[in-house]
Order: sequence, then C-alpha cells, then structure tokens
Amino acid sequence: MAEAVSEGAEITVEKDRSGSGPGGLPLRGLFRTHVWPHRASLAAGAVFLALTNWLTVSIPGEIGRSVDALQRGLPVGGHALAIALMGAAIIVIRALSRILIFNPVRDMEYRFRQDFFAHLLRLPMAFWVTHRRGDIVSRAANDIGWVRVMVGYGGLQALNVSLALGLTGWKMVALSPRLTLLSVAPIAVGMAVVQWGIRRFIALFRRNQEQLGEISDHVLGSLQGMATIQGFAAEDAFTDRFRARNLDWLRTGMRMALVRSLAMPVLALSGGLAVGVLVAVGGAMVHAGTLSVGELTAFVALLMVLLPPLRSLGWLVSVAQRGRAALERLLEILQAPVPEESGATAAAATPGSGPGIMVKGLEFTYPGGAAPALEISGAVIPAGSMVGIFGRTGAGKSTLLRLLARLEEPPPGCLFVDGQDLVEIPLEAWRRRVVLVPQRPFLFSETVTFNVALTEEPDMERVRWAVGAAVLEDDLRALPEGLDTLVGERGVMLSGGQRQRVALARGLYRGGDLLLLDDVLSAVDHATETRLVETLEGLSGGPGHPTVVIASHRLSVLQRTGHVLVLDRGLLVDSGPFAEVVARPGPLRDVWLARRAGMADGGPVTGEAAS
Repeated sequence: MAEAVSEGAEITVEKDRSGSGPGGLPLRGLFRTHVWPHRASLAAGAVFLALTNWLTVSIPGEIGRSVDALQRGLPVGGHALAIALMGAAIIVIRALSRILIFNPVRDMEYRFRQDFFAHLLRLPMAFWVTHRRGDIVSRAANDIGWVRVMVGYGGLQALNVSLALGLTGWKMVALSPRLTLLSVAPIAVGMAVVQWGIRRFIALFRRNQEQLGEISDHVLGSLQGMATIQGFAAEDAFTDRFRARNLDWLRTGMRMALVRSLAMPVLALSGGLAVGVLVAVGGAMVHAGTLSVGELTAFVALLMVLLPPLRSLGWLVSVAQRGRAALERLLEILQAPVPEESGATAAAATPGSGPGIMVKGLEFTYPGGAAPALEISGAVIPAGSMVGIFGRTGAGKSTLLRLLARLEEPPPGCLFVDGQDLVEIPLEAWRRRVVLVPQRPFLFSETVTFNVALTEEPDMERVRWAVGAAVLEDDLRALPEGLDTLVGERGVMLSGGQRQRVALARGLYRGGDLLLLDDVLSAVDHATETRLVETLEGLSGGPGHPTVVIASHRLSVLQRTGHVLVLDRGLLVDSGPFAEVVARPGPLRDVWLARRAGMADGGPVTGEAAS
C-alpha cells in the first residue's frame, strides 16, 4: 500500500511540474478548482467516517467484556444495550459519511467533464489531425468516470482502510502484541502477492482502455461513412475489422480477469491463515492463563473487523491504479497546448468594418510536412472588397483561408489586418469578426434552424433572411417540416448543394467583418450561383462593408469579383482584376482558354463555361 501511494505521489509531482489542467492550470489547479470548494463537506464526511470506525472497533471490546461477565455470572444487559446502540449509530453515521463524500464527488465529475469538453473546443486543428475521435470519446466517457471512482470511492476507502488498520491494530496490540504480530504476518505476505498482481493488472487495463478507444473510433467512423459502406457493399470488411478489434479487447479483458482471479483471493486466504494462527496460538495462551476467553473473543472479533478492509485493500489499489492510468490519459489531452494569446493586451483592429489585409513574406508548412504548403511574397486584399482566389486542387487556397481564420496559426510578421500583425490580435476577438464557410460543410444532426443559427434561441427573423439570401426558400418548401426538418447525420437528408447553402446561410446569419468562402458554390446550378453571387456583391462594396474572400474553380464567380489571386502549387503566381489576369499567360488563362475551346467544340454550357 505504501509503495502504491509512493508511486502515485511521484506521478503527481511529475505532472505538477510539467503538466497543466483545464485552462492551462497545473495538476494542483485541478485539486484547487474541483476538490477545494467541497472541503467542508469532505472534511465532515471524514469525521463521520472516523467516528464509524471508532464505533466499529469498540464493539469487539464490549463483546469480550460481556463474555468475561458471563463467566463470572454478572449481568450483561448493559453490554448488550451498548452493542445495539453502537450498531444503530454506525448505520446512521456511515450513511451520512457517504452522502457527504459521494455527492461532492459527483459534482466534481460534472464540472471536470464540463472543463474537459471546453478544453477540447479550444484545441487547435493541428491537435485533431493527430488524434482519433473515437479515442477522445472513450477518454471523455470512460476515463473521467474512473477518475471519479478513484477520488470518491477510492478516497473514501483509502481513509476507511487507514482508520480501520490504525484503530484495529491499536486495539489488537493493546490486547496482545505477540498475537498481533503472528496473525498479521500471513496478511503481509498476501499483500505482497496482491501488489505484484496489481502491477500486471494496471498494464493490461491501460491497454484495454486504448483498445476500447480503437473500437469507439472504428464505430464512429463507420457510422459517419454508412452511405459509403452500404453503397460499396463493404459491410463484411468493416464487420471483420470490428471483430478483430473487439477480439483484442476481449482477450485483454480475459487476461485482466485472470490476474484478478489469481491475485485477489490471496488476501482472503491470508485472512483465513491469520484466523488459524490466532486460534492455535491464542488458545494456548488462554490455556496458559496469559489471556482470558473474553480477550481472545475480542481479538477474534477485531480480526473479523480487520479482514473486510484488508480484502477491500486489493480493490482499492486496483481502483487507484485504474484511476491513475485514466487521469494520465486525460492529462495527455488537458496538457495539449491551446493557442496562446500573444497579443492579449492588443485591441482588435477596427471592429465593425471589413478589414484590409496585407500578406508579406508568408511561408507556412503543416506540422510534419516536407515542404511549405504556401509561399506568398506579397499580396493585398482591399478593405470592403470582394476578392477571388483561383487555383487547381492542392494549390493552397484552403490553407490561405484557414490561416486568415487562424484555424492554423500563421507565422508572425506575415499577415497584417489594417496594418496590425494578425497574431497580435486576441484570437477570440478576431474570431468574432471572421466567418469561414469551409469547402466540405459539416451539418449537425439537428434542425435546419439550429444548423443555421448554432444556438437554441435563434433570431428567427435573421434565420429567414439568411436562408433567403442563401437561396434556400424553394428547397425548404420541399422539406417535410421546413426549417424544423432534422437534416440527419452530417446532413444526409440534404443534397450536396443544399448542404453548401445551409452552411452559407450559417455564415450569413453569423455575420462578420471578414467572410471567407471556400468553394461553397461548387455544387449549385448556374441560376442559383448567379443569385448567390449577387448576394455576396451586395454584402461587399467598399469601406464600412464586410470584406469577402471567395475561393472557387468557377470562372463565372471569379469574373464577378473585383480582384483575383492566382495560386499554383502553394505559390502566388498572379493577381489583379480578372480581365487583366486572364489576359496574361498563367493557370487562369489556361483554364479560360480550355473552357472556351470546349464551348466551341459543342460542349455543354455550364455555369463555368458560360463565363
């Protein structure tokens, strides 16, 4: 037990020095935030628990005195009444101790889960690239529960066992130090065996949790890709992969059960041996007259009081080890760095109007990337303008928009907003001004209204305006419940174009000074595209209006913008008004000529070709 506590202390100190909890607090901050506010209730629970143990170890003394009184022919009514009163008091006080300890621990779990989720929402996109969603779900669902068990049930049992061992041992030594030593010796051997089993068990438990995370990740990915699985008749392949992961988890669980079934009964066996030693040696002492029958009876009763805490000691060590492993897994997430506010004292530049953006010597490489994903020596996006970004797949369009939105953190001194370095603007203040509608919109399995407003209390008038601006009115009339229609997982109830326009309506509802659109018109027809571009043109229009940046392959869209940036393999190769850029040799002119040639050959006249 001492060794287990020592190991836990080393972990705590190590995490104290290097780790942090929710909001960047160190591990001791977790204690201060979640445990310290409940100190009065926990302290009162500890007092009641101590009183419970004192009454419990007092009963064997009364039993021994009543036995000696019977031998002398004295009345035992007073002893019987005392035993009954102490038993009744134990029931009441034990219940109070658990209420005072377990209720705050449930509140701690609630708050810890809230902090954990809030921390997840603050983590940068680079974190999510390298972590599986299913594993995160497993940690949030299972590991937090084990931490609660460790703090609540484990903490109560640790205190209970410590008090029981101390008080019972004191009573036993007071009766006979020699008999105490001989009866406790088998128990000490049993504890040593259990410690070995616990070390093996905790390694298996950690692997078991990791395998559970793999199962969760596989299930989550399968549910998200159900249409693909069924469309390609790949059910058997995904079932086989699930079976393999599930079998690994089962085998690890069986090994855990084997270790537990071999190690844990050792304590019960050692307890039986202790009783055997007690009867053999204690009986001889009674026969020799060095110990009375009542004292031997009290000693046996004390040993019976001692054995349940000793049996729970194996469970306690197991819970402590499981909780420690779970806490370490949670700390791996809680210690993941969130974007720092390097400009925490700086003010957001000119909120309430479209910003002017200047790019100078920007070079950005994704973590683990072999080469820069984007290199721009210089570019300007005028305030309140509508600017297009053109480039083939992989040219860097999405990367530039993500840097502007600070979903990826740009290098300092490369992106300037109204003359102020973007990284010096507080992140939260900047994100209030920016709206990014991504190329692959994500819709929640909620109503259209919620997906547009992302709040439980939307401004319905603004929702209807945003839906109208995104040209969704006709589509809504075809849906069974209009704005209240549930769109299904990832918007499965909607077409690709409808999903794009719901996402665009979300951006319009939110509003902002900088509207970043990543190829959001790729799945709409020409007539709808024309209306949407007119909406965007109405939003921009000079100083005081939002700045709109739209990445698109559609030349008909880019032709309506006031300025075009042309990217090729991460490099800015041209920029300027559309008519000037398309007149110069380059990727935009190549596509323009290819589309015109297609029209001349009798190809279909699409929104792009018609430009």
